[in-house]
Parts: sequence; C-alpha cells; structure tokens
Amino acid sequence: MPKLPHLDPPNNPERWYTPGQVARLLDLSVETLRLYEREGLIIPFKVPSGHRRFNQLDVKWIAMIRRQIHDHKLNFSGLRFLLSMLQCWEVKDCCLGENYMDCPAKQVNHLPCWMVANTPCRAQGESCRDCKIYALAPKVDKLKEQLAVKFK
Repeated sequence: MPKLPHLDPPNNPERWYTPGQVARLLDLSVETLRLYEREGLIIPFKVPSGHRRFNQLDVKWIAMIRRQIHDHKLNFSGLRFLLSMLQCWEVKDCCLGENYMDCPAKQVNHLPCWMVANTPCRAQGESCRDCKIYALAPKVDKLKEQLAVKFK
C-alpha cells in the first residue's frame, strides 16, 4: 500500500491507511469503520481536508474490536464499559494535583475517558488520539485478565 507523503513526517516510519485500505485489510466495510467512530471506539486521524486516516496501531485496535464483538460476543456498550476500566488518573497525572474523584472521567464510569467532555486533559489541549490511555485500548483483551486478578 502506498504511503501518504503529506502525512509522513521525515524519519517517521509510520504508515497511514485510508478507510478503504483498512476495510480491505480487515475484511469489513467502510461503514463499519464509521460506526466504530460514531460509537466512540476509534478516533481516526484527520488530515486538513477532513479525510480520515489510520495508522498501524489503529488497524490493530480495529481488529481487536472485531474479535471482541465476534469471538467474545461483546456489544458496543460492553466494549465501552470495559474501556472505562482504563483509569487515566492511574496511568498519567492528568488531574494536575486536583482530586481525581472530581474528574469527569471518574464520574462517568461507563465510558472511556476520551468520550467524556470537560476532562482536565482536554482543558489542557491534549488530544485524546495521542493520549496514553487511548494507546492502551488495543490491549483490552489483556485488561479482562488483569481485572480478574485484581478483583480476586
């Protein structure tokens, strides 16, 4: 697949894919990608023209979403709840010394933090797409195992 030169900064080996390329790679429809985006499961990179692009991490994450839905019979609500277990205040210091209990991401316990408005991270101008928490999402299958151990 050809690289998109306007997206690849110098010395950056990261590959970018169009929605059509991702759909062909994973044998799904472009509309399914749009659905995952509407449901808050993926955050595509957008070029200045507004077109969506996906990198290798996104492709792995989309494949993981499909596995969770098809193999483990999770629905979108179940996936969002599972992703809400990725607690940003434990991974990064996003509350700026504030009590994390007051963070909107802590208050809304059924959505991943990138779907919650008015978080301290967003107030600082941080992009959810570039956040450590969003980068952990593809490891959600391991999260179930970790939580099982944590709650025993």
